[in-house]
Amino acid sequence: MAEGGATRTTGKRPSASAGPEGDAPLQELSRDRLSVFLYLALLPEETRQLVKELGLGVPGFRSEVLGDAERCDLLADEIRGSPEARGSVLGALRSAFSSLPLASIRISARAAQDLLELGGTEHGLTLALWRVLADPSARVRAVAGPVLDQLVAEYYQSQPDAGVPREPPRAQPGDRAVAPEKELAQLREDLVQVQAELEEARRRFEREREKLQQQLREARAQQARADEEGARAREAADEAQQALARTDAALTALRTSEPAVEAQRARSLAKDLEGQLASVQARLERERERVREVQVALDQARAAQASAPAALPAAQVEEPGEPEEVPTTWLMPIFTREFYDSLQGWDRRIQRAAFKQASLLAQDHRHPSLRAIPLEGLPGYYRVRVATDVRLLYRRRDKQNDIEVLSLIDREDLDRYVKQAKSRP
Repeated sequence: MAEGGATRTTGKRPSASAGPEGDAPLQELSRDRLSVFLYLALLPEETRQLVKELGLGVPGFRSEVLGDAERCDLLADEIRGSPEARGSVLGALRSAFSSLPLASIRISARAAQDLLELGGTEHGLTLALWRVLADPSARVRAVAGPVLDQLVAEYYQSQPDAGVPREPPRAQPGDRAVAPEKELAQLREDLVQVQAELEEARRRFEREREKLQQQLREARAQQARADEEGARAREAADEAQQALARTDAALTALRTSEPAVEAQRARSLAKDLEGQLASVQARLERERERVREVQVALDQARAAQASAPAALPAAQVEEPGEPEEVPTTWLMPIFTREFYDSLQGWDRRIQRAAFKQASLLAQDHRHPSLRAIPLEGLPGYYRVRVATDVRLLYRRRDKQNDIEVLSLIDREDLDRYVKQAKSRP
């Protein structure tokens, strides 16, 4: 037995003690492992009786002619297929060996291996295998696998699950005698050692449990502090939200108050006045332009009159001051509110150029210097170049015989203007 086997656990809790009835999940074993365990634990008369009780058999063969190993195979197959059938086998074990050994002692996987090594006699190994296979821990039960494989190779002369084993020599009913005194003494000594190791493992477990409890208390304290800080943060957030709501309410009240309404009305009136002023300035500019044109025409007429013969009939001399004929291409310019709003932000040079282009549009919208191009996506809309990156948008209304000056925008904003114009009702 390895020294300090039970103390080599890695801080894990030892397996729970087995039940007093010794209920072992025999169906977890492979066919050969379970068969060799039954072969070792039960006498031929017992396996024969179990096969008869469970109504097992091999097609074409009578159960009386089957060998003991074959009967163990049948029992193993039945238990693996119907786990509840293991009750008959466990009942036979209780009848033969009275009770499960070491049922009240918790053993680890290492202790289980030591216990199996203690089975120096055939009956001792049977008891040890029974105890290990009945342990509730799957890890402990797995320790019995290699021992059973060794018994399969020793008794059956074959590999595990390789086929039907041959008949090895079996123990007789009289062989179940009490183990020699020397073996019993050795077993007691080993059991004392196992109990000492288990006690040491229990003390280590208690120490680990106290350490974990201390860590748990610290974690809970940290959680309590975090919850408290979270509560304070939520209270601060609620207070900030309430303050924001109060501010919004005050702002709404201020906007709806009479001074705010009057101020908004004054701003709207000022904007309208600005638009009207810009329209008057545009008309004044157009009149000045016409005055200049009339002055030029008058100068030309005077020069022509000075160079013409003196005997010209008086009827051929045009009376000065008569208004000139309006060309057929002249259209009334309508400056929209949108146009005056769009003038904001541009310098006076661009504004003056916009009015000049608008005046030229009114005189002849087909003039080649305007470079009027239809605005894609908006039928009836056109754009005129004012500067390198500045465009003047207008719309022709043929039925009203006028043009509607719409907006002065940057060339990069043309697509956005088209999308906004499409979305308008």
